[in-house]
Amino acid sequence: MELIVPLCGPWRDFQEVTFIAREGRVVAVGKTREGYDERAVAPEEVSDLLKPYLELYDWLGSEVGRALGVEYARGGRDLFSWLRSHVEFVDVAGARWGRAIDGVGPFSVRRFLRRVYMPYSGHSLTLSYVAFPFPDAVVHAENKARVMAVGSVVVEWGGVRVASAGIRTLAGAFLLAQAAPELLPLLGELKRALEEFVGRFYGVSGCEKS
Repeated sequence: MELIVPLCGPWRDFQEVTFIAREGRVVAVGKTREGYDERAVAPEEVSDLLKPYLELYDWLGSEVGRALGVEYARGGRDLFSWLRSHVEFVDVAGARWGRAIDGVGPFSVRRFLRRVYMPYSGHSLTLSYVAFPFPDAVVHAENKARVMAVGSVVVEWGGVRVASAGIRTLAGAFLLAQAAPELLPLLGELKRALEEFVGRFYGVSGCEKS
């Protein structure tokens, strides 16, 4: 489980920096004048910087919860208890989504998209693929099952597989929402939530929309 937040701008002696919070520690990685650097930082040093992004995921969690009929409750005050709580929600929401998509098969989707966003990747809350979405990519998913959805949703870029998620996971749901919202009304709701999430992200970050 981890939270990845790119600032797309300077922080201290970093010209550009990304914060990675996992397992009770925070690491800053990025470019300095001397080259690439990676160093541990105290969570309290970046708590104010990360707060808007935690609130952003709280908003997304509440929207996902509303769409799926799952309660979203913000976790504890500190970063890592918040992260554990959000990851637990991802599992609960994913299970509810899995039951919803189970009734849709079989289906096959292959669609070209100008941008593909991934706010979740497994148990990773990654804003890297929101700040830097996959450009001109193909999203492909195939489910041959009739009772339980089986398979992955794959992102191909330049003919190369660059990302994937299980069809029955929340990450897979957001990929399908972008590629085939017509499969299920719920996917349309998730697509609208994702679009607003992306807009809100650019409103609080220093990243420029590509």
